[in-house]
Parts: sequence; C-alpha cells; structure tokens
Amino acid sequence: MDKFFYLLVIAFMTCGVTVNAQTVATDQGVEMTIGQDKFQAPIQLTTDAMDLRHCSDNHLQFLLRLNFTNEGKGSVILDKRSSVISKYMVSRNSESAARKKYEIVVSPLIGLEAAGMTLSELPDESQFVVLKPGESYRVDRVFNFHNRANSNDQGFLRDGAHALQIVVLTWYYPRASNVEWRKLWQAKGYLWSDSITSVAMPFRVEVNLQLETAIQSRGNTP
Repeated sequence: MDKFFYLLVIAFMTCGVTVNAQTVATDQGVEMTIGQDKFQAPIQLTTDAMDLRHCSDNHLQFLLRLNFTNEGKGSVILDKRSSVISKYMVSRNSESAARKKYEIVVSPLIGLEAAGMTLSELPDESQFVVLKPGESYRVDRVFNFHNRANSNDQGFLRDGAHALQIVVLTWYYPRASNVEWRKLWQAKGYLWSDSITSVAMPFRVEVNLQLETAIQSRGNTP
C-alpha cells in the first residue's frame, strides 16, 4: 500500500483535534469522522514523569505514564495501544501552554510500522478497553527529547522549569471506518478515535551542569 497514504492518514488524524467536527472519506474510500469525540465522550489525558534522565549527549529521556480518564457520562471504548506520539509541545509553564505559547513544537514523521498501524479492515476487539464514567486506563512509554547544546538551535531548552504536552494517536486502522465500527459497538460505549492532547506536565531541565561537565572533559583531553 502507498506509503504516502499512511503518512497522510497520520497527519489527518493528528490534525483532527484542531478542526471542526466533520465526516470525510479518505482517498481509499474509507468514511471517517474527525474532531467530534471530545464533544461526544470527553477523555482527559494526563502524563506523569515516572523517571527523567539527563543523558550525557543532551538527551532528555522520560518514562511517561499516560493516564486516560473518562470524564463523560457514558462508557468510552479506547485502543489499549494509544501511546504513539504524533506531536509534542514544550512551553515555559502551564499558563503558557494554555495560551498555546510554545517554546518548541515538533511533529515527528511517522511511518506505518512505527505507528503500529495495520492493514486490517476488522479492528481487533481484544485491543480495546471499555472505560466507564470516572474510570482510567494507564500505559507507560519511553519518550526521548534531544536538547541541543547550542542556544541558537531550534529545540534548545534553558535551565529551569518547563511544561510538556503530547498528542497521542488512538486509531490504528486506516482501512477501517470509525463510523461503521462506532455503530457496531455502540451498545458497549462510544468508540474514541481522535488524537488526544495531554494536559501540560511540569518538568525541569538542568542543561548548564551538563555543558559544564562536557567543557571540562574536553579541556582535560590531551
């Protein structure tokens, strides 16, 4: 299958959280809805940093716990694999994040295999979890962020407090119509398929200490 089609699908689903609710058909003839889930069955995504490592090559490695909480009045059906990050934003603090005043915005180019998508037109029901009102589903994943050493480079974060938001994909069947399967599974709950943006999570960066160590090491090299 055309690789461009899947890149387009991922971009399409990532943008779904920012557009008005609508039903469209992909170039493969698959009927899809985007942008309506948060109105039909609100889910809140929060993240906890279970571990944060400042690696020697200026990488920040997070062990993130993703918490999906059903804040609506009805049951919600969510794919258990909802942990592929299609976009992330870093702000100075939670207030800046709420105003969408970002220091960094990154949309990694994700292919079919990396996103964990499948060619099947039949979603595997065992891969989904049903969340009743107030219930949460949690999944852990490792997230790497390269903090460049040169402050003139895009992507540089200075020492101090920041806030991280991620956008997570939740639908991994580009050949399956979420409209069709939402009708088939409606007795169990509302099938969620839009991407979800997390609540801003505070974290701290200690860049200068790493740079100092690197400079001293270079100075001691014969």
